[in-house]
Amino acid sequence: TWMPEYGRWMLESTPGHPFEGVEGTAQLEANMKLRRARLAAALQPGEIAPTVTSMPLFGVQGFCEPHQEPNGPVAESLFVPDEVIFPHPRFPTLTKNIRLRRSSRVEIRRPRFEAAEALSKLGKDAPIPASQAEADALDHVYADAMAFGMGNCCLQVTMQASSLSESRYLYDQLAPLTSIMLALTAATPFMRGWICDDDTRWGQLAQSVDDRTPAERSSVASSSTGGGDERLAGRGVRPLPKSRYDSIDCYIGEGPEAAENNDVPLVLDEEHVGRLVEGGVDEALARHIAHLFARDPLVLFGDRLHLDDEHDIDHWENLQSTNWQTLRWKPPPPHKGALSSSDEGHIGWRVEFRSMEVQITDFENAAFSSFIVLLSRTILESKLNLYIPMSKVERNMKVAQGREACTSERFWFRTNISAGEGAEAEQIATSDMEPVALMTVSEILMGKGPFPGLIPLCHRHLEAADYEPATRKLLREYLAFIARRAEGKVLTAATWMRSFVLNHEAYQQDGRVPPAAAHDLMIAAAEMGEGRRPCPELVGEISRLLPCEVPTPTEREVAARGAAVAQPWLLR
Repeated sequence: TWMPEYGRWMLESTPGHPFEGVEGTAQLEANMKLRRARLAAALQPGEIAPTVTSMPLFGVQGFCEPHQEPNGPVAESLFVPDEVIFPHPRFPTLTKNIRLRRSSRVEIRRPRFEAAEALSKLGKDAPIPASQAEADALDHVYADAMAFGMGNCCLQVTMQASSLSESRYLYDQLAPLTSIMLALTAATPFMRGWICDDDTRWGQLAQSVDDRTPAERSSVASSSTGGGDERLAGRGVRPLPKSRYDSIDCYIGEGPEAAENNDVPLVLDEEHVGRLVEGGVDEALARHIAHLFARDPLVLFGDRLHLDDEHDIDHWENLQSTNWQTLRWKPPPPHKGALSSSDEGHIGWRVEFRSMEVQITDFENAAFSSFIVLLSRTILESKLNLYIPMSKVERNMKVAQGREACTSERFWFRTNISAGEGAEAEQIATSDMEPVALMTVSEILMGKGPFPGLIPLCHRHLEAADYEPATRKLLREYLAFIARRAEGKVLTAATWMRSFVLNHEAYQQDGRVPPAAAHDLMIAAAEMGEGRRPCPELVGEISRLLPCEVPTPTEREVAARGAAVAQPWLLR
């Protein structure tokens, strides 16, 4: 299934039908190759479609074809023309309303390569450039439009749980993993033609859709704002500690540990909590739902204003879908959730894992997607307990964005993750390990002392479960690759791309991405994605990286006419 996304150059790709459990992940890589080949069939001569988070020169003068001038009425950007936004009314409306609600253009700031301290010294009154030249003269990288965030591509995995209770448990257990997976998949070392000193899209995205008013961005409510604007949630003066695109704010599980580890205050209206509790929703879930309503809706369509909320969920989805967080808990549409689980139209309680960055090759994308599915199954079967204080989840997300965080940083993680009183739990209890300790990504995945590590636990699950031998073999290969990435034996895409530019003959030692380097980098990424260029730096020596063959001109014409694309070249 193909869907348009925020940028006119972007496509969202999803499988036509859900994959069935862990066994279904064995089909994922071939399915991704199929999608890549079909996309290649639709390209014009001279066009490529690499799976990268963003283009290095996006926002640089003359970056789009045909040329369009920036500073349009929607984004009012110094760098990006409105024409790059996909023309569906939702996307330009989002862009304009975010700018109008905050009373200014968005401000996106990332550290320049080897100059991270400059950004850390910026105060609240950071300079806002009035021209591209002024922006380039800053000691950090500045951008000013939603397209710099929502124009990034990512890798998301949605899993359906067997019940409401299981979905809540899985949501909570995946929360501490969102930062780990962001660091492992880091793939965004550039912004607006500059080399950055951090590695991911996350902070850039959060800033690009930050619709908070000046009072909301303040740490305390300002007395000078008067009564605020009654049309806005919280009258537009209630402090909101972060953007609506960021890490989750609370656990939603039913057990006592969810409440015990919810140590971050939630912004919400207690009246909303009371109404939900009165309607039969328990306190933990009521507070999660109410905190989503601390934000305003950003897009409303006139024919969807007056709905029967007993049967239509558009009003809920309007807010749910614009609270862009690392995880999303997704209730089913009422009429589809009521169907039997054996019914083809049934949709159950789902959890969406949203922090990962898109990878250059299908092997990587399949490996990380499969790992999330396998690890989720391991968590459920072994009843693992990964709870850490929510404040540490937030701290981990900030750390994960740093340069080479995958190998150089340490993350808070629970050490006694086993259920019950097993041998591992006893070993950790009698060791000098803290209940929640700082560990590297490799230690979290592979183990440290009595802490078993997540990958060995996945291997145990693979041995115990009744999976096909071919599925086990493939998943072991994925696990081995992820372990190598955590150990630094293969690079993240961010580290590889930055090195590519720094070592390019056109690089002028000035922190900018030269056009020649950007061109060669995107060609290399496309060839690696298609299996035409080896990429041992990213994945190691994987002999299965077969070419996803680009179709002939005749095959392009067939695809353009809407006929079925010939199959033989799709899955070779």
